[in-house]
Amino acid sequence: MAGLGWQGKSLLIVNPEYGPRFRLATIFTDMHLIPDYPIENRCGTCTECVQACPASAIKNVSTDSNYLTRDIAIDLKRCNEKLHEFKAMPHISASICGVCIKVCPYGKR
Repeated sequence: MAGLGWQGKSLLIVNPEYGPRFRLATIFTDMHLIPDYPIENRCGTCTECVQACPASAIKNVSTDSNYLTRDIAIDLKRCNEKLHEFKAMPHISASICGVCIKVCPYGKR
């Protein structure tokens, strides 16, 4: 992940400064860039996202680098079902959640 962060238990990229609270964009360039080194996974024994997940979809599996498949880390069916529940609520027009982003201790002020 080129030094941007590590793959968290929620499968989001977690940056040491911003946590999972950032978005990626693509820039095409022919400029010479010096690559960064991967950042070691720092989730460790933290279970904030696991405990807060309203779908109980995050499985609390740690990894040193990245997960071989998404299914190892998250029950995507449970997550998707909860998103549909949220979308059916009044005044919510999209399938959104973001609880795991909110509770991640990295990037909190």
